[in-house]
Amino acid sequence: MFDLSKLMGMPLDASGHGAPIDAMMSWVHWLMLLLLLFWAPFFLYTIWRYSAKRQKVANYHGIKSKWSSWIEGGVVVAEGVLLVGFAFPIWAEIKNDFPAESESTVINVIAEQFAWNIVYPGADGEFGRTTLDKPLALDPGDPRGEDDIIVPDELHLLKGKPVIIQLSSRDVIHSLGLPNMRVKQDAIPGLTIPVWFVPEMSTSEFHAAMTKTMPISGDERRRRQYPPYRWIAMEDYVAADGSVLAEKGRRLSTRILDRMYEAGITEVLAAPDMEINCAQLCGGSHFSMRGTVIVHDTQEEFDAALARYDF
Repeated sequence: MFDLSKLMGMPLDASGHGAPIDAMMSWVHWLMLLLLLFWAPFFLYTIWRYSAKRQKVANYHGIKSKWSSWIEGGVVVAEGVLLVGFAFPIWAEIKNDFPAESESTVINVIAEQFAWNIVYPGADGEFGRTTLDKPLALDPGDPRGEDDIIVPDELHLLKGKPVIIQLSSRDVIHSLGLPNMRVKQDAIPGLTIPVWFVPEMSTSEFHAAMTKTMPISGDERRRRQYPPYRWIAMEDYVAADGSVLAEKGRRLSTRILDRMYEAGITEVLAAPDMEINCAQLCGGSHFSMRGTVIVHDTQEEFDAALARYDF
């Protein structure tokens, strides 16, 4: 059956468990569409049929046939099938069937206003304590954290390798949202909540699938509202004098867009990054609590990326 989720504006699925989630959502919307096609005309018919002009005397007995009960029973059965056949198995797999830590990338994600602190263990595989400073730092009094690495707002993963996130919050309730990984989990102060998934699409593959030509507005004010955040250039852009305006892989900023437009470039070939967002209103700068998911193709790329933060 046609997958309705493709028409719902869902982000590109890059996870191992995204397909059954999208299928369940598609079946739910098929059911809702069926109900809409039946109940909406029936509702309009009853308004017309039993209006005061056509029905001078009220009917106090109602419908005596059983067909409406059968329809309602069918809806209940369909909803039961969705729950038992789709929702419960998916929930059980995601929440209960965790992979072995020895075969996974284990990460601590500590949320705070307004940042995602992503902590990777060192070679010992153990996490040390962190301080209450802002930005978050490792406690120098805990030897377990000597080889830990803190990466702010960047979640580095390895394609095909399960990820276990230990999610917590330092201040208020946040919500870790990874749309392309079909993950959303509240971060609650005082609790550590485990989440797992498998990234099945690398960042390079994601960029290739999402690349499109985007116009650069001639209106300077519109360019200030342009959404280049988390979008990167997918080819080099050079001015007539040979100066480089944007290199392939460079994140597009308003300043870069201004320079490109002034050089006569009105379109840019770009792709978005996979995003981390906060799906819980957590304060005045909630909108800025964003990060990037970077999925590497090889272990060597993954190790090299983390080594940049290992001081």
